[in-house]
Amino acid sequence: MKVLITGATGFVGRHIVRELLKKGYTVGCSVRDVAKLERLFGDKVYPYRVDLADKPSLRKVFEEFQPDYLVHLVGILVESKRHGQTFMKVHYLYSKNLYEVSREYGRLKRVVHMSSLGTHKDAPSMYHRTKFMAEEELKRSGLSYTIMRPSLILGPEQKLFYDLWSITKFLRLFALPGGGGYLFQPVDVRDVACAFVKALILEESEGKTYELCGNRRVSFRELLEDIFDYWKRKVLLLPVPKSLMYVGGLVVERVLQPPPFSSDQMLMMWRDNICGLDPEVEKEGVEKLCGREPISYEESLRWSLEEFRRKINA
Repeated sequence: MKVLITGATGFVGRHIVRELLKKGYTVGCSVRDVAKLERLFGDKVYPYRVDLADKPSLRKVFEEFQPDYLVHLVGILVESKRHGQTFMKVHYLYSKNLYEVSREYGRLKRVVHMSSLGTHKDAPSMYHRTKFMAEEELKRSGLSYTIMRPSLILGPEQKLFYDLWSITKFLRLFALPGGGGYLFQPVDVRDVACAFVKALILEESEGKTYELCGNRRVSFRELLEDIFDYWKRKVLLLPVPKSLMYVGGLVVERVLQPPPFSSDQMLMMWRDNICGLDPEVEKEGVEKLCGREPISYEESLRWSLEEFRRKINA
């Protein structure tokens, strides 16, 4: 069985590709950087250099690879308008093009789509609104689908670790939006990979949206304290009002592209990033799709930070 995946070289994508290969799938990867893909997977996957804004190039991939399934992961956390990378373009227009070509192709058995916890039609952030628009585009497409909404994903490639490591290496001070009380329910990237691969063939997952969360809710402050404790790094966590950081984000966005943090990221914190707030979607996605309890927060963070240290010391 053939699976076409977008975003294969990203943080989550590389773990899903490995899980697909382990399960015996033939994997085609739609990427911008073929050399990076080859460094990660060698000749184990089929590489396709594709611009998701270009529908003819997408049609060519479908014609050549002839996939049975599609996994769509491409997304951004911060806009880079200087490089044309906006939420509207990357989250919505890319998805719209992909699903229109998928419908024309007409032979996909299932699409598994990466969305995000907090996605809602009334969300204040453009990040979440464009994620919601992409979900709705898929639902209208007539394709068989499953949508995933993970909380913060833990794994060695988590960008937060790299940002924290570099920022606090010399400056032992870190700003906490709103005092750091915002809650996450972190989920292990290995659980996310399991859920995506299982959803391809499980009949009961068709047409459903799943929340993916771990076993424990932690505040942003608690998460940072746990990370810095593991690194044995003393860092002063400075509470800053979200409104002030929102204004700071507006300023930083004009100077740096992409910015280290954005005004939209402050708007993403419109409510806690935990499972169970939206009654119309499926809770306990890891349990329902993988048939087991999620990897514990403690084990996930330990593994993630150990592997992260190996990567930066390599």
